Amino acid sequence: MAVSAEHIRSANPHFDHHRIVWRDEYSGQYRPVEYGEQFDDQWRLFLERRVGFCRHTGVETSDPYIDDRIFELTGARDVLARRRFGLWHPLVRRFGRRREEEERRVVGGRLQLHPKFAVDHFQGKRCLDVGCGAGRWTRTLLALGASVKSTDVSPHALRSTRRFNDDAESLNLFDILERRPDLHGAFDFTLCWGVIMCTHDPKLAFMNVARTVRSGGELYAMVYAPTYHNSPFVLESRRHYHRELATMDERLRYAYEIADRPENAINLFDMLNTFFNWTIEEDVIRGWYEAEGFTDVVMLNRDEANMCAYHMLGRKAG
Repeated sequence: MAVSAEHIRSANPHFDHHRIVWRDEYSGQYRPVEYGEQFDDQWRLFLERRVGFCRHTGVETSDPYIDDRIFELTGARDVLARRRFGLWHPLVRRFGRRREEEERRVVGGRLQLHPKFAVDHFQGKRCLDVGCGAGRWTRTLLALGASVKSTDVSPHALRSTRRFNDDAESLNLFDILERRPDLHGAFDFTLCWGVIMCTHDPKLAFMNVARTVRSGGELYAMVYAPTYHNSPFVLESRRHYHRELATMDERLRYAYEIADRPENAINLFDMLNTFFNWTIEEDVIRGWYEAEGFTDVVMLNRDEANMCAYHMLGRKAG
C-alpha cells in the first residue's frame, strides 16, 4: 500500500519509515516540530546545575572548560587562565589543579581537530553561533577576539548565553533565507554545532545557515555520522524513549539509567530527546558545501579514533 504524503509529513522518519540516514530526496517530506520546546529542558537543567547537565565538555561555559575548547580549536593552552593569573600562572597550574578536576573535564569527550586554527584567526571577525545552546562556543569565540551574534530558539539557552553576550536573539534558522535578509552574507565565520541533523530538513537547514557567510568567510558545521547514531543501542533506546515514556520525569530517569555515569546524562538526554536524529554521509554534506559555493572543504576530525560526527569546514568562494 502506498504511503500518503500527509502521513509522511506527520510521521517520525526513524520509527515509522526506518529512515536513519538522510537522503536529499527526503527534503520537503517532513514537518517541523516545536524546536524551542524540544531542547529547552536540558538548558534549564544546565542553569539549575543538575548533575549530568553541567561541568561537562558538551555544555559547560566556565573558564577551564572554555580553555579546553580554545585548545581544541587552536592548540593554545590555558588562554583564559594566563589572562587571569599572568605571571602567577605556572604556579597556579602546578599547584592549583586536582586530578579529579582534570578527570571531570574529560566527561563527554574532547575533540581532536586538525588542522588547527591560528590563535588569532578569529580576532576582529564577525561570527554567528547558530543554535548556541548554553553558549560554550559563543564564549570561546569571544575569548579569541571575535564579535558574536548568538541565536537559538530555546528560552533557557538564550538566558544562559546572555550572561556573557548581549547580542543573543531568538531565531528559527529556517527563517534565515526568506525572512532575515539582514543576515545574508553578514558573517566572517558561522558555526552550527549539532543542529542541522536534528531538524525535519537538514538540507534546507544547511542552505539557510550557509546563506549567512560572506564571500571569503567560513562555515563550520557538525553533523552526526552514520556510525554510533545508527547503532542498535541508539535506535532501540530512542524507540523506547519516544514510544514507551510519557513524562519528563520518566524520560530524564531513563537518560540517567542508560548513561555510563550520572555526570554524562546530557549526552544521552540530548540524543534521546530530539524528534529528528538524522545521520548524514560525508559525500552528502560535502555536496551541500559545494552547491552553496564553498571550496577547500575539510573534515577537521578525520583522525578521530571513534568518530560519531563529522566536523566540516569550508570557505565560501570570493
